[in-house]
Amino acid sequence: MKKVVCINNKNLPQGAVLQEGQEYKVENEYVNNFEQRVYILYGIINEGTTKMGLRWVGYDASRFTDPETAQQMLEEKKYEYA
Repeated sequence: MKKVVCINNKNLPQGAVLQEGQEYKVENEYVNNFEQRVYILYGIINEGTTKMGLRWVGYDASRFTDPETAQQMLEEKKYEYA
């Protein structure tokens, strides 16, 4: 099972439960009608309704990165603050 880390939890649809910096397991992935790669994540809510009343299923893959890249990003931020 593929693991990813959330790097963007802003402007989520209602009912979405992503936390920035949290690692998730990808249960399934596909390309939606808008040609976006979408992840279905294991153990959390993966569908609901947007603020505009549209149905959503899964999370845009651009909200995530692999754990190794996330670790590198975290180390770079530490050096920026030093």
